[in-house]
Amino acid sequence: MAEQGAEVVGLDIMPEFVREARELVDRMGLSCRFEELNAVDMADANVEPDWIIFWAALEHMTTGERLASLRAAWDLLSPGGLLTLVETPNRLWPYDSHTSQLPFYSWLPHELAYRYSSFSPRVGFGDRYLDDDGADMDHFLRRGSGVSFHEFEVAIGDHRDLDVVSCMQLHQRGSLRSLAWALSRAGRTERALRAFSPKTHRAWFQPFLYLTIQKA
Repeated sequence: MAEQGAEVVGLDIMPEFVREARELVDRMGLSCRFEELNAVDMADANVEPDWIIFWAALEHMTTGERLASLRAAWDLLSPGGLLTLVETPNRLWPYDSHTSQLPFYSWLPHELAYRYSSFSPRVGFGDRYLDDDGADMDHFLRRGSGVSFHEFEVAIGDHRDLDVVSCMQLHQRGSLRSLAWALSRAGRTERALRAFSPKTHRAWFQPFLYLTIQKA
């Protein structure tokens, strides 16, 4: 985006990532601003954005951080502004391919998911949280857990009133891909989920959330 002339401001809570980003754009001869900030505090960046992107971010936040950062983003955007999610695992999807590699895992409450994580085949995750008291819960939550329209509804308003103007998966499927999707197990899963909330936009029922909402 910076190469195309956009004024880019990036936020991250990890100082080493901020440092690496600054070094990268310096090598590329680009002008961007990076701040070591939690998205909850994005107003402290002193920007008036046209577009806010949560890129593989919301799933690594606690519930409180998700709600607060979504509210902060929505408040910063002017009418017509865009809010985008990229690469965010969908809590509603039956299989968690992002973190645990287990079926139905994203449907569990955090306390049970913490204890059940020992059943995960993923090295470095299934053998990581072996205590029963949740002593490492913050670290566990930041490994990643699914997001759904529910956070948006609590933080912003009725998800059915939100104007979803883009969804990468839907836009990339031509007629043949759409037919293949419809016949696949994934397509059947999407239809089963949509049956419970037929007025909800299809973007909220994809395995990962790649969607853009425009503020009215």
